[in-house]
Parts: sequence; structure tokens; C-alpha cells
Amino acid sequence: MRALVAVLLMAACQGKGQDAAPRNETGSASPPAADAAAVVDAQVLPPEDGPKKPDEPEPPDPGKVIAELNATSAWQAVIDRAQLLLRRDQHGVVYGRVGPAVAPYVWLVDDTEGNGTLGIRVKLDDKAKEGDRVAIAGAWELDGERRWFWKVEKVTPLPPATPSDLKEAPAPLPSHAIANGELPSGARTISLAKDGDAVYFQIVGPPPATEGDGWPVADELGNPTYALLNLPGERAVYGGQDMKQPDERWVLKRGQTYWVRIGKVRKRTDKPALINARTAPVRVM
Repeated sequence: MRALVAVLLMAACQGKGQDAAPRNETGSASPPAADAAAVVDAQVLPPEDGPKKPDEPEPPDPGKVIAELNATSAWQAVIDRAQLLLRRDQHGVVYGRVGPAVAPYVWLVDDTEGNGTLGIRVKLDDKAKEGDRVAIAGAWELDGERRWFWKVEKVTPLPPATPSDLKEAPAPLPSHAIANGELPSGARTISLAKDGDAVYFQIVGPPPATEGDGWPVADELGNPTYALLNLPGERAVYGGQDMKQPDERWVLKRGQTYWVRIGKVRKRTDKPALINARTAPVRVM
């Protein structure tokens, strides 16, 4: 009897061993749940960071480039003309946007003030195309018609300028000729002017003795002077050596109505306000 029981017990143990799952390398009967999740993540989920992209260079700072060249705006070179004469072996660097050609020159338009009305004549000889922003090393020289032009020595490309916030389209060509036009929508009389307004006015006194002193303006002739208005590019010349030519000056008449877009209105106690125009004067018809 005892022999029969022993045989039965041995058979049971052998069957149990055949049903048991094979052991893995760690010795456990089945892989841990955490290990299975890791396998799924590795197969299905993308990498967290992904492939690294090469560092993109930052765009150059226009102001820094201009400062490194020690350049001045195109119209500032007109103000400083007495210090930049080729005949005196004086040289400098000017910058602006290349404008239309007016043979034998190309206009270099000042893109810092005047909304396209200020510019200088240069001889680029295809060293840059219209629309390019450039810095040009050179000096002032007179041509056979006694016109000032900037003689080019070297052209350096510049990053684009910051877009203008003015509502008015830029002038097609630099010019100090007074255009005729209608009042824009929302224009105010000069005495009601607020920063950035389009305003209309009349000249009520003599022109400024020195550029930068401002035109005496009011709502209409006969009113007391409300403000002293400087037009684009008008400012005092260092040392009083004003070498501007007639076509580089604004000429306004008393009693005529004009409009401009202005900057800030600087009011003063017991004195006329100070205002700078941001656009060329337009004669109201």
C-alpha cells in the first residue's frame, strides 16, 4: 500500500513541473508590470526632445551695424555738408534706402524722417538696386550744374529698416516742392492738435531766420501764433555753415492753408507750442 502511494505522489509532482511557466533571467515566473510598460513606451511613444536643430543665427541689429560704420542718415549729411567736402579731403558714411534713378544719379532716400521727401543724389553705378538699404562711404562734390551729389567710395548692405507707422504713403521722389491736395479725413486745426494728428494751419508770421527756429503757425491769418512748426529735415546747422541749395529748403507762404502729419505737441507756458511735422506740407485746394 505504501508503495502505491509513493508512486502516485511522484506522478503528481512530475505533472506540476510540466505546467509551470519557464523562469526568466531574473528568476521570476513573469516579467514585472513596470518592465512591460517601459517596453510599450519605447516602442510606441516618440522621444521627448526629438532631434536637436542647429542654432539659427540672430538677425543683425540695424542700429548696431550703423553705429559700427559710424554712419549718419542721408539728410543729416546735408546738415553736416560743410564737414564732408571732398575738396577738403573730408569723408564720411551715409545710409538710407536706394530710390528711383534720375540720370545720371540715383536717389538715396532718408528712411529715418520725412516719409520719403528727404534724399541725396548719389552715383551708385549698379552697386545696389532700388529698394536696398545701404551705407555709402564717400564725400560731397559739385557736378557741372553746381548740384551737390555724394561721390561713392564703398557700398555696404544694411538690414531693412523698421516699418514706418505713418498712415500716409511715402513720397515717390525726394522733393521740397509743395504739392496740392485735399484735407485727409479727421484732420484738425492746429490749435486742437494732439500727438500724431493730421493738422491744417496757416503761416502767420515771417519765416524762421534760422532753420530749426520753427514756422509761426495758427488756425488762420490774424490769430496769435499757436505753435512753432518745424518741417521735415529742418534743424540748425552746426557752426552756422549752412550749405543747402534752394531745392533743399521748404518755402511756405503766409495766409495759405497747409496740412501735415505731426509728432508730439510740446506745450509751453506763455510761449507757442513746439511741433515737428513728420510729412511734407501739402497745400490745401
